[in-house]
Amino acid sequence: MSDVIDFNELKNKVRDKDIDDFESYIFNLYGQMGAGTQDIASINKAIVDYMEKNSISYEKFMEIQTRLMERYGVSMEDIQSQYNLTNNDEYKKYRKQLGFMDKYKGKITDYSGFYYEIRNSVNDLSLFLNKTVVIITSKVKVDLADNELNEFLVSYKKLQDDKKLQIRISENYREYDY
Repeated sequence: MSDVIDFNELKNKVRDKDIDDFESYIFNLYGQMGAGTQDIASINKAIVDYMEKNSISYEKFMEIQTRLMERYGVSMEDIQSQYNLTNNDEYKKYRKQLGFMDKYKGKITDYSGFYYEIRNSVNDLSLFLNKTVVIITSKVKVDLADNELNEFLVSYKKLQDDKKLQIRISENYREYDY
């Protein structure tokens, strides 16, 4: 008896019920997007949450996606030819990204926000904005008396309905290529 059961293979096996459930979930999300309660970024996050909740690996997700497309008469070859992906580089890059996210799931989150730079006689800095968190980075000391910086922060605070902003400053940082 040399047969060994590969539980990983069984876990990643796609059943018709998996496809039906995912199809229903996707149609619900797109309905919410049509109603204006979802956007593309929140749909991507909802799909990642769905995968975590249902213990779906990225390999299984790719298979579900492929089989769902086939259900509607679309094949990966059709997609590749439509978007001129003849060398498969974009697909491979996407697969690598999914593998990375699978490896670090639960520890890594999507970041969406704004990026702004101030380059004037007072400051040379970058701002990363996400909801009420503002991260200011500069290779030199940040001058908080800078009118342009303060005007920008006031405008952003108004955009956030005058909620208190949490400002994080990273000064004198070092930079290197890895």
